[in-house]
Amino acid sequence: METATAKVTRRQLLGAAAATSLGATSGCVQRLRSIANRQSSETVSLSVTAPPADSDRLATLIARHLVSNLEAAGIDTTLNILPQSELLREVLLNRNFDLFVTRLPPVVDPQEYTALLHSVFAGEQGWQNPYGVTDMVTDDYLGAQQRTAGDSRRRNARKLTRHITRTQPFTTVGFPDEIRAVRTDQFTGWETGIASPISYLALERASEIPPEEDLSLQLSITDSRLSQNLNPLSVEYRQPEPFTDLLYDPLVRRFGETFVPWLASEWAFEQDGQQSTITASLRPGLIWHDGISITAQDVAFTFRFLSDTSLDELEQQVPAPFYRAWTSIVAEARAIDDETVRLTVETPSEAVARQVLLTPIFPAHIWREHTSVADLSGFESSENITEALVFANEDAIGSGPVAVGDVVADEEVVFQPFEEHFLTRGEGDLTEIPERFAGGFPFDELRFRVTPSNETAVELVVQGDLDGTAMDVDPREEIIERIAGASEVSMVVERSPSAYHIGYNTSTRPFSNPYFCRLVARLVDKQYIVDNIFRGYGAPASNPFDGTQWSPNDLGFDSADPVVPFLGTDGEVDAEQARAEFRKQGFEFDEDGTLLLR
Repeated sequence: METATAKVTRRQLLGAAAATSLGATSGCVQRLRSIANRQSSETVSLSVTAPPADSDRLATLIARHLVSNLEAAGIDTTLNILPQSELLREVLLNRNFDLFVTRLPPVVDPQEYTALLHSVFAGEQGWQNPYGVTDMVTDDYLGAQQRTAGDSRRRNARKLTRHITRTQPFTTVGFPDEIRAVRTDQFTGWETGIASPISYLALERASEIPPEEDLSLQLSITDSRLSQNLNPLSVEYRQPEPFTDLLYDPLVRRFGETFVPWLASEWAFEQDGQQSTITASLRPGLIWHDGISITAQDVAFTFRFLSDTSLDELEQQVPAPFYRAWTSIVAEARAIDDETVRLTVETPSEAVARQVLLTPIFPAHIWREHTSVADLSGFESSENITEALVFANEDAIGSGPVAVGDVVADEEVVFQPFEEHFLTRGEGDLTEIPERFAGGFPFDELRFRVTPSNETAVELVVQGDLDGTAMDVDPREEIIERIAGASEVSMVVERSPSAYHIGYNTSTRPFSNPYFCRLVARLVDKQYIVDNIFRGYGAPASNPFDGTQWSPNDLGFDSADPVVPFLGTDGEVDAEQARAEFRKQGFEFDEDGTLLLR
């Protein structure tokens, strides 16, 4: 990669050419300009960052596939394996990477592209534009989808998706199937889906289990980070579907395409020019896990706090690394009284505005104590990191259906049903909440046990020591066969909303050139990855909205990527074809066939 010194040298050379031109002939000027703009002889050297195989084997194998094909195409590449927490810290907080392979957070609405790609967020940390994209066309499309509704919004979102697939700030690889092993001798109802932790509440006791018998729902997790940190804002510790979702309730939950009242009993939308207002009423009698009443002031605090976790104490805002797509469009959050909050949202579209209600609500009396600058190592710019973003939050206080019980680092986490939760009490109007969540909880405790591997997790389920695997397991043949061959064990398969993707640091060369990003994307055989790495459990994709209303019909993946088709066959790149495509875009190779930095 080019260093800062090399960039300064090139600018100095251009300046020297301009100064010399005062006394030079036009021919000499042209020669100087030619020298100034000649490509550097420095070869391209890239590092692909990925998690280790014991935490995400699929990501590791995708990274190895990419490294192999980059090398075959003449690009010097190394594989940088980092533990999950360190990887996310380096990529999302320190922005120290060339390419990285992870799963995207679920992207279910075009507004979520805003946090991922809008140039205004390029300087923030977390999942706010980690690729460093600064593109006015992208910004314009993002604004257009945010300001419109219905068919007009759908058209604008499709234009946005088309532009992203053309410029490739990141490459969507495919959606894996999430595979879980579960037992049916104590709990039933797994077939309704358990990809979201909130779904545990919808399970049922097996008919032979008496309702008065104490029953523990015991699940495995192969990632110990949950036992080390319960802070929903700590980006290094959270998975795409965080288990902390059980601890912190939003005003509204989304089940499929349906928005269901949760902490809010009802809400009203009103358009006002290019803005809108949402007035939400809280359910009566809500309390936090520590017994303090939940009020509209907590809701107003949450939106202010997530927009700036320093609460204006620092010169620069320090927003939370999650929920930015929604909090960034809330112009004002004001408590009208203890049970009523009014949100002013910078969009006239109800489809966009109502999604701010999905933001989890935080207790003001807990989080306003964590606004100071964090004192920590491992961060390149810690002066703009508040304590709220990094403290472990071991005794998490929320309003969710479960509360924290015992936590033993690297061993287990125990949650207890929150008896004062509105679902447990069964009070108020619950008619809009899906029926499967009514009638109390099926367990007396929820226990997550840390296991060292997928094999161990599945074996504990087979032996009856655990009820299921909370995290999806690797689709290796021996694991699938072990699940299939065990009595009273079933396999739950769900298409994940979180796609595997390859992210590029577009703020640095050579990824600042979108043609380079496109060419790298063409070194990824998505169908091969799904067939051989996912072992058929998943689907390749051209973009995060592939197959939905937000993606143009002609962009659907159909045996090949329609925009960046693979330059090879059966996972192996055609080196000569790849080099030819790079040359078409003006890239050059040295005598050894290694790509030179433009």
